[in-house]
Amino acid sequence: MEREWPRGKARLPSLLLALLGLGPELLFGQSRAPPRQVNGVLGGSVLLSPALLPNQTVKEIEWSFSGGSGATIQVAEVGPAGLERPDPRDRFGRRLELVNGTALRLRGLQSGDSGVFGARIKLQPALVEDQAFNLSVYEAVPSPRTRSQLLASTLEWCNLTLQCQGSGRGAVNVTWRRDSLTWGQLGPGRHQLSPDGTTLRVALPPAATNATYACTVSNPADHKVALFDLQSLCQGGGGPSAFSTSGYVVLSLILVAVSLGGAFWCWRVNSRRRPRQVGNTTNPKSPNPRFPKSPNPQFPKSPNPQIPN
Repeated sequence: MEREWPRGKARLPSLLLALLGLGPELLFGQSRAPPRQVNGVLGGSVLLSPALLPNQTVKEIEWSFSGGSGATIQVAEVGPAGLERPDPRDRFGRRLELVNGTALRLRGLQSGDSGVFGARIKLQPALVEDQAFNLSVYEAVPSPRTRSQLLASTLEWCNLTLQCQGSGRGAVNVTWRRDSLTWGQLGPGRHQLSPDGTTLRVALPPAATNATYACTVSNPADHKVALFDLQSLCQGGGGPSAFSTSGYVVLSLILVAVSLGGAFWCWRVNSRRRPRQVGNTTNPKSPNPRFPKSPNPQFPKSPNPQIPN
């Protein structure tokens, strides 16, 4: 028995620490929920709205922000007087506003706004609840670059490839749909998808080409959609989607540059030929300045040769 007392004394501090860790939750009803993911686009806005029950009465909300490596700062206090900013000169400035008495809206999103927003909610009569929002700010997704190539078109089959790529700097996800069918419902027999998901090869009979394929380029906060009309592509040899709009713009600029270059070259050639033609043209009626014309030309008479007897 004497050997077991030290073991009991060794367990006592750890038990007390566990009880102290649960103290706030047991005494004040404090609970911690996992952070809720919130995604936003650069320049846009997000709404951070705490989840409250209809019968809960809010006395006060303290909002804090942590950017990860930096310290946690208090950004707002919400009470009977409305929204109060402890430090109006922080990174959020005038971009924070109160919505519906409890929610916080952040406008003009910047890349540095990514982080964890904490809301410490004090409820009636003496409850404290912590909620967290994990904000991630992404770039807007630009319109995808599209291209289609008709490989073969016969009375029995239409074989073509559809290409769809993201044109932004950030990572994007590419997904395909046919009308209301997702990629998993299309059937792999007549569809082949490249490993990176950007190129789709389609082989369909003409009766099944009356369909629209949609390519969606997205990130967690934004998306853009490009459409391919299969019937027009199979009948028109590639159709209007054979090249993207940017390709047509570049081609038009090249044609304009070639036309201007050709016009300038013709002008230079004509300007060089004109002085030569002027210098070589002479008036047949005017006398030659090197050999003036005499009114009565005289030629010296040669003496009569003497013929010996």
